[in-house]
Amino acid sequence: MPLLDLKHDEDSRTCYVLLALKGILTVSAIVLIASSTKISIVKPCDLEKAIDLLGLDVTAPCTNNDIKEKSTSLRDWGIGVLVVNFILFIIISFFRLMPEKLKLALFSILACVGILFSSIMVKSYNDVMKAEAEKSDIDFGQLKSTMIESLEKNYTSDNISSSNPISNSWNKFFIKYDCCGINQVEGTTNDFDSTPWCTTSGSCQATSSQIPKTCCNGVSEDDYESAPTACHSSVTPGTYKSTCMIAIKPLSVTNIDECIIILLQVSLLTIGTLEIAEVILVLVYAIECACFKFSTKNKTCPGDQENRNKNDGNGTTNKNTSTERNESLT
Repeated sequence: MPLLDLKHDEDSRTCYVLLALKGILTVSAIVLIASSTKISIVKPCDLEKAIDLLGLDVTAPCTNNDIKEKSTSLRDWGIGVLVVNFILFIIISFFRLMPEKLKLALFSILACVGILFSSIMVKSYNDVMKAEAEKSDIDFGQLKSTMIESLEKNYTSDNISSSNPISNSWNKFFIKYDCCGINQVEGTTNDFDSTPWCTTSGSCQATSSQIPKTCCNGVSEDDYESAPTACHSSVTPGTYKSTCMIAIKPLSVTNIDECIIILLQVSLLTIGTLEIAEVILVLVYAIECACFKFSTKNKTCPGDQENRNKNDGNGTTNKNTSTERNESLT
């Protein structure tokens, strides 16, 4: 087969492989954009903010929060991969019509793009895997004990503007997170019985209140002082809020479905792997182009030279055999 026909066939195969790679990369980029976007819009973890409001010295890890923080940048990179590969897909469609110099220029661009995206995707994949492996859940038993200790030591008033800033924070906490106490309030005997508000001074110690007014349903920082006596004095069921532990637990989790995280990981790994494969393909094609160039100048690649030597040897042997036959006939 003539060298030009071989080169044409090789260009066709390379074109089809590149188009297939670009197609898969485009789909993977769409998956990356979709999964990272879904992660970026989930409600953030507010546990640390809640604990800081109370001034508690507790480490509050948020499950999957590291992945959420990376999601925006991953989405942007996904958009970049999608746009670049879509443009390259269109250009590669005309690959066989391009002059040789333009083909080499295109392959240089493909190599640079492949190295850039593969390094970013592989690093991002490793970061996501590391975040998954190192995620830990907070010890709610320890947190509960710390909160009870703080409440019993610092709660001095059911007013949000008292002289005790930590006591004020507790009241604001009850209003903001729509909760009351650490253990569920069941009646007049509750978590507040051991606080200075009940043992030393305050409306609880004076028996006019059994739970803070900030624990009553529907109150805000503007109207809590007018809370109904059925709530803070009589502790009538249905008039006060549930335990703060129920309100806190959902704050500790960035609510990301595991299947979304898996899709994110698969898309990152797929893009990184295919970009590496594309770089390898570019290098192979460059070597083949160099061999073709040498061949057209009556030079050959090492493999071609070996085949030619074998063919020359076979030709010499056949020639000698033919000569011997002619001599014997004579």
